[in-house]
Amino acid sequence: MMTQKRSLIWQWFVDDKIEPGNVKAAMLVAYPHPTASEWQLLIANILLYLGVLLLSAGVIFFMAFNWDALSHLNKFAIVEVIFALFIGGFYLVNHAQKKHHSQSSLPSTHNQDSQHNQHIQQTYGWSLPNAMLLGASIMLGALLALVGQTYQTGADPWQLFAIWAVVILPFAYIAGFDLLWLLVVVLLNVSLGLYLQSFASVFSFLLEDIQQIALFGLANLAIHLLFTLAKRWQWRGQLHFHCPMVEATSLLASLSAFTWLIVWIIFDFSYDSSEHVIYYALLYLAILTSVFVWYRYRSPALYPLTLALTSISTAIVSLLSRELLDSHDPIGGFFLIAMVVIGLTSGCLYWLKQLQKEFAQTAMLNSEDAAHE
Repeated sequence: MMTQKRSLIWQWFVDDKIEPGNVKAAMLVAYPHPTASEWQLLIANILLYLGVLLLSAGVIFFMAFNWDALSHLNKFAIVEVIFALFIGGFYLVNHAQKKHHSQSSLPSTHNQDSQHNQHIQQTYGWSLPNAMLLGASIMLGALLALVGQTYQTGADPWQLFAIWAVVILPFAYIAGFDLLWLLVVVLLNVSLGLYLQSFASVFSFLLEDIQQIALFGLANLAIHLLFTLAKRWQWRGQLHFHCPMVEATSLLASLSAFTWLIVWIIFDFSYDSSEHVIYYALLYLAILTSVFVWYRYRSPALYPLTLALTSISTAIVSLLSRELLDSHDPIGGFFLIAMVVIGLTSGCLYWLKQLQKEFAQTAMLNSEDAAHE
């Protein structure tokens, strides 16, 4: 929102609606400099989560380095004690924050709203309780790996990551936190990849490599749609799915997979021998068209449109490269491809810049309408 305000202020300056001497003051109003307390909070959060990650990684590396020197009881005791400390820390800190929130609530409506917003930020954001849940989630994975290595309960590695993702789902839902949900998404993707790799010979008659790429793209697109729709719906668990990092990462993984899919089709498939090429191409066009229409008209956003334009540009350059590099003049083909890349990049950047101005003006008009209401 602040970036949109700054873009609109700059557009006002270009249109001579703001004097040059007032631009800096207007920019500071739209995007004020962080205060000392905000810098301290940022540094504290960075050190907190870095400490939790380093502590969890240290425990795992300590177990691996001293595997032969430790007995089974000592291995389980170390991991379970660290896990219990994380869970206990989460309970104590969360209970203390809720008690403080209930005591500090004042009768004033404005104060109640500010206290409620602060409580929401402490509950679902980069907070100390969520850091404890992140550490507990990592320790759960270490405990599952320890059980598997000690008792040889599973021969397939995909089971570890799949069970790990399922077990920490309650933690991710309770926290409603980007890093925990992102950990779940990464574990699901890793388990899916290992599953397909483990049973490649079994499913070879059903799933070829290109179909596995399409499956990855559809899986991540489903994750993106889940978080996008869950955030838009008005329901009780809405705040638990407000994770912009997960939405952006899953959409990036999905469109990257579909871009890989179309490039594979262009370079490695023969249009005469493969009858399924048209279906993969139609799938790619349907997904890209849906993403473009949704984020251009229904929910305007620059990041998804940038990914879609990058994917389309990659497909165009790949198709042109296949046709030109097979000709008898490769030097001329390289020159033409370079010109096409420059043209596509310049055109996309210019169009995205115009969209940014349009989105900023629309956001300002909506905020003004909401303020009048």
